[in-house]
Amino acid sequence: MNKNLKKVIAIALTVSAFGAVIPGTSFGLISTKAYAASGDLTSVKLKTSDGSTIKTYDEDDYKSKNEVDDDKLEDNGIYYAKTSSDTIKVTTKGVSSSHVRIFKSKSNSAKGIKISSSIDLSKDSTTTLIIRTYDDDPGTVKYSDDSYTSQYTIKVKCTATSSNDDEDDEYDDVYLKSLSLSDGNISFSKNTSSYNVNVAESVNKISIAAKPDCDSDEYDDYTVRIDGSKVDEDDKFKKTVSLDKGNNEIKITVEDDDDNKRTYTLNITRGNTNNNSTNNNETATIIKANQWVLVNGQWQYNDTLGKPVKNMWENDYYLNYDGNMATGWQYINENWYYLGYDGAMKKGWQLVNGSWYYLDKQGKMLTGWFRDINGKYYYLYTSSGAMAHNTIINGYKVGSDGAWIS
Repeated sequence: MNKNLKKVIAIALTVSAFGAVIPGTSFGLISTKAYAASGDLTSVKLKTSDGSTIKTYDEDDYKSKNEVDDDKLEDNGIYYAKTSSDTIKVTTKGVSSSHVRIFKSKSNSAKGIKISSSIDLSKDSTTTLIIRTYDDDPGTVKYSDDSYTSQYTIKVKCTATSSNDDEDDEYDDVYLKSLSLSDGNISFSKNTSSYNVNVAESVNKISIAAKPDCDSDEYDDYTVRIDGSKVDEDDKFKKTVSLDKGNNEIKITVEDDDDNKRTYTLNITRGNTNNNSTNNNETATIIKANQWVLVNGQWQYNDTLGKPVKNMWENDYYLNYDGNMATGWQYINENWYYLGYDGAMKKGWQLVNGSWYYLDKQGKMLTGWFRDINGKYYYLYTSSGAMAHNTIINGYKVGSDGAWIS
């Protein structure tokens, strides 16, 4: 039954039952309470990766006169937001966070994302977020399930520019959960579509495993192909592919039963294809292997073949898809890291843009309550990782230094 129709019926029953005893001047109060459904959210906020709040509007012109406060969003409403951040989080109030799910696609098989999860936006494009509330924790829920109690739609425009055409894939909301190789190094992220891998010349075949991003009981809803051949749970989503000497391009596709499709590309180089000399004068080409090099003003790290390392860590430094050294906040394999201006991974307490963050021994940003080496308790907001201070968290007071006041 339509949720708005349910509310209208509830109002009609309320007025019918109490009309004979409630004065006419009180009807406005009765009506207001009838519309304040228990499943409605009292606040919806979008936040960037550094914790900044993203403004919400009721028109896509993003003008201040059309700005909507976070506590004014209504059930079944459609709203608009704009940000330069390609990773955001949604925070809500009024309903337990475990009763809220976010959908990035209206595909029937699209799975709800928990409110604590980071949401990747399509660069230079608009991502539609559907936020739904439920009477209780829905667990793993698909978009086709209409048992929700309220729904809010926010169309988020990401102004960040994509410099990698391979990331396009029409932005279909279907991914691989894992991608692994029997040889060569790969640092897999489901949002990264292209990888360069080097293997020794003696490696004439490689085993590739690619699992779809879904629960095991949903494998039948997805089709995975490696180098054109279908793989499934029976063969552990694995295929062995022969390699030619030199460059080998291998495509892996994942498709759901609603025809949403994404393609990942492996550019595997077998051996060193550089002949180290020119044909005319036989002048030797200098290969800078296993060292940092400066390319067009950007630091890169070359592997044993003299090729730039991409999409992976090199000690405490991370090399992006283009081989350039990363800096600032980086979301890698579902964890946030902070890399300094020099590219080095930061650990411990870090002051970033006026807020304190704590990175563990592996450089991963912590959230929630934690105890530092001095035995003091601090609270790091789950939405951003920033340290709370001068406030009360679930009945516990933290001071100006962020430490819990017992």
